[in-house]
Amino acid sequence: MTAASAGVDLLSYLPRLRLRFESDASLVAMDADDDPATLEWGGRAVLPLWDPDDDEAVADNERLLAPGVSLSQKSAGGGTELTVFAMSGLTLDLSRIGRIYESLDSRDADYEHFAPLFNRSGDLGLHPELDECLITGTHVVLIDRARIAPAWRGLGGVGRPLIARLLLWIAAPAALVATHPYPIDVPLDDRDDEATVAREKAVVQRTWQSLGFEPFREDVWVMKPHLQTHEDAAKHLETVFAPYL
Repeated sequence: MTAASAGVDLLSYLPRLRLRFESDASLVAMDADDDPATLEWGGRAVLPLWDPDDDEAVADNERLLAPGVSLSQKSAGGGTELTVFAMSGLTLDLSRIGRIYESLDSRDADYEHFAPLFNRSGDLGLHPELDECLITGTHVVLIDRARIAPAWRGLGGVGRPLIARLLLWIAAPAALVATHPYPIDVPLDDRDDEATVAREKAVVQRTWQSLGFEPFREDVWVMKPHLQTHEDAAKHLETVFAPYL
């Protein structure tokens, strides 16, 4: 049974979502690949299901536990917490980082995609075409993955305002935000189908474009916080989803 078949209007639950954050960085370098100027972070939008005290609340919880409504669930504070959206990545402090490429290479292989952002001939190791971004800070935020639970897809692009809300906290001091749009949920058996991957990839790219991201090179897309583009896009999404927030 899906959320739709259970008659669940998921958008009506948006005001109940909570944002959760976690991050991790070394205090000092423990080996050649470790750099204290690199922060691993994760952000989630969760829907708490506290222990109900009436039959109507029990039925409400049962509907929200339908397949596809959450990416994961766990017990928290006496109730159940559903993760409906998750995003993870790295933040690099260019003013302190010693070896950008080594720091990326020592992480998940996905971070190799972000190498085009960096060039030793640019200021603080940033590509010369992006030097202008340094007027607002020295942090570069790399978004590795962003996923929304299947039942929340096709609801007018609700993942976009969730990304924008998370970025308000994650990317506040950033000089640059970058991502590598790729349809990570395409089944492995279909990844050799170029037409399928291209179609799904275009959908993902449109999502990031609607948030003020633009293609840079080699499938890396960037958002420049010092420009008004992302802020205007986020305000537009707030207007679109205002009836639910």
